[in-house]
Amino acid sequence: MRAAQLLLNQAKKGSGLGIPVELTPLFFAMGLALASGTYFTYKKFMYDDSLRVTKNPQLSDLDRVLTESAEKKD
Repeated sequence: MRAAQLLLNQAKKGSGLGIPVELTPLFFAMGLALASGTYFTYKKFMYDDSLRVTKNPQLSDLDRVLTESAEKKD
C-alpha cells in the first residue's frame, strides 16, 4: 500500500509552468497577432501624413478661415 501512495505522489508532481501543450499554438497565434497589430498601428501613426496626430500646417485651414474673416470685417 505504501508503494502505491509514493507512486501517486510522484505522478502528481509536475514540472514546468503547468501550461498544457495544446495551448502553445494559441499563444503563438495571439503573440503574432498582437505584434503585427502593434507594428501596423505604429506605422500608421508615424508615417501617415493625412492624420492630424502632430502639427501639420499643410492640412490646417485655420489661416485661410482667419484671413477670410478679417477681410469680411474690413
